[in-house]
Formats: sequence, structure tokens, C-alpha cells
Amino acid sequence: MRVYRGFGALPAGFGPAVAAMGNFDGVHRGHRAVLQGVVASARARGAVAAVVTFHPHPLRILAPERAPILIQSVEDRLECIEAAGIDAAVMVPFTRLLADVPAEAFVEDCLLGRLHCAELRVGGDARFGKGRTGDVELLRKYAAAGAFALDVADAVGVEGVRASSSEIRRRVLAGNVEGAEVLLGRPFSLEGEVVTGAARGRRLGFPTANVLPDVEMRPAAGIYAAMASAPGVRAAAAVHVGPIPTFQVTAPVVEAHLLDFSGDLLGARLRLDFVTRLRGVERFVDAEALRQRIAEDVRQVREVLETRR
Repeated sequence: MRVYRGFGALPAGFGPAVAAMGNFDGVHRGHRAVLQGVVASARARGAVAAVVTFHPHPLRILAPERAPILIQSVEDRLECIEAAGIDAAVMVPFTRLLADVPAEAFVEDCLLGRLHCAELRVGGDARFGKGRTGDVELLRKYAAAGAFALDVADAVGVEGVRASSSEIRRRVLAGNVEGAEVLLGRPFSLEGEVVTGAARGRRLGFPTANVLPDVEMRPAAGIYAAMASAPGVRAAAAVHVGPIPTFQVTAPVVEAHLLDFSGDLLGARLRLDFVTRLRGVERFVDAEALRQRIAEDVRQVREVLETRR
């Protein structure tokens, strides 16, 4: 997949394109239904299957106090978009200058003039342009005039719930990673560099990889069963998210004990695919009591992941 940093990066003669436009945070089942439609239509037309997305999230610029915590990094978002079969992604830098572009100018200069959009697919809540005046009704006027074909995506329901980024955030923040997986269509994951820790786990007999995640999103504090992966490594893991009250650590951490693994991951990138929350964070009377509880956590992780296979 080709990635273009803004409409100005598109080469002359790009297109025609069948494009989806949106934030696509999480690339959940609803997003993938839209992307699959884009790919199918583009192949039928002999056009480029494209996505127009934005970074940072528009609310980070327009109303930072209301900006959502992102489910995934930009890199992860683009990987998921590519996995859906998309040919090209336009990653538009969202700035106040862009926010001040009138909606009609955005359609005419960017979607038509640069992207050469033959068909556009958006969600029913699409908003763009100065004052967020661009919406589905405006796009329908362009479509009626023959500027492009327009498809307004229906919400995708999963087990009676609309698949949405906001609902996935709610579930993850509550520790309901299984529920998030239902809407995502894959496990909720965190990925980041393994950094030097305090070696508390090693002293307890359960060495951990201390992960510095790429995004702010964290599941609720607790102990989780997960699958951990790094180059050449895939293992079950017991993951601690949150503070460590037994050792008076108040800053939240993400630490993963990889079962049946003894290598050195320092400096590597580790991905954690969360399976289920085993329990909340607890304060133990001493290190030995904590060690015994970790041993029980590890036993439960084995049981959970054996059942999942």
C-alpha cells in the first residue's frame, strides 16, 4: 500500500479512486465492512482503492479536552487498512489551517482535484470543512450533480451492539477486553518498546518485560492473560497493567511475564494481544504473598489460553 502524507503528495494523474474517508481508529468490524466495499468497487471500476484519514485526530486540534484516547497507533492503523486490500492511503495532517478550509473547497480541491474521486464512501456522521459544515447532505448534492458516486455506510451491528470506536474504548477502559475483541474482530493489543525496569519480577522468580506502549490507551488496571509476540518470539503472557501497590509504585506500568521464555527482550518491540482480565490490582502483605499470587495467575493464564486453542 502506498502512503501519501497529505493531498499535496499525490502524484499528477493519480486515480480515478474509490475512496473511504474517516478517522478509522481501531479499524473495527464496521470500518472493515466499508473498506471491503471500497476494494470491491475499485476492482470493478478498474480504479484505485483509497482511504483518506487524518492525524492527529481532529479533536486534538479543535477541542483537546474532548479528544478521545486513540485505540491504536498510526502505524497499526495503516497496517490494518493495508490488510483490508486498500491500494493507497492519504494520511492528511490535521491542522487549524485545514480546519478553516470551506467544506466545498475541500470537496472540489482535495477529493476531486487531487484524489480524482469517482466514488466516495463515508459514515452517516461524517463531518468536515470549516465549522464542520461538510456533511452527508452536502456530499449528496455533489453526487446528484454527477461529481462522484456516494455510498453512506450503514452501521454494523455485532451481537446487538453498533461497532464503533467509542464503544470499543468504553469496553477496554472497563477491562472488558473480550467485549472489545467482539467489535474489533481481533484482540485488543498494545505494542511498544521493552525498556529497563526495576527487576522486581525477576527477584520474585517471574521476570517481566516492561513495555512502553505506543498509545495512551490502557485497559483497566488488573492482571490479564495475553499472547505476546516479538521478532522470533510468540508466547503466552501474564500481563500486569496499572500501579503496583505492594511496592508503593503509583505510576501505572505495563509488565508482561512471558511463560516458558528466558531470552532478553530489552530494546525489542513487543506486542500484547489481550485475551481476558483475570483480576484487579491488589496490595499484598509482603513479597512472598505476591509471589504466590503471581504463580496462581500464571497457572490461570495457561488454563485460559489452552481453552482458547
